[in-house]
Amino acid sequence: GFLWYYHFKSKTRQDGCSPEGFCKAAMFSLLVKEELESWPEQNTRSRNWLTIPKAVERCRHPWMRDALVEGFSKWHDETIDRGKEFLDQD
Repeated sequence: GFLWYYHFKSKTRQDGCSPEGFCKAAMFSLLVKEELESWPEQNTRSRNWLTIPKAVERCRHPWMRDALVEGFSKWHDETIDRGKEFLDQD
C-alpha cells in the first residue's frame, strides 16, 4: 500500500525543467510472503533483510530515514502489530 510522498533535492536530476533538482519519491509498504532464490535484478542488485534501525543507519539521505521511521514504522505498527495483515490476499 502507498505510504507517502517524500520530496528531496538531487544534484543528478538538475536540468532545464528543474534547475534545483527537485524530486518526489513514493514509498510503498510490502508484505513479503515468499522469498525466491532468484529474481530478475539479482545480477545488479543485492537483497538484504534488515531491521528498521539497521536500515536507518544505512540511509544516505535524511528523507530516506524519515520515510523509514515515520512512514514504514507507522504502517508496520498499524498493520502488523494490530493484526491487520493481508495474509489471505493471493
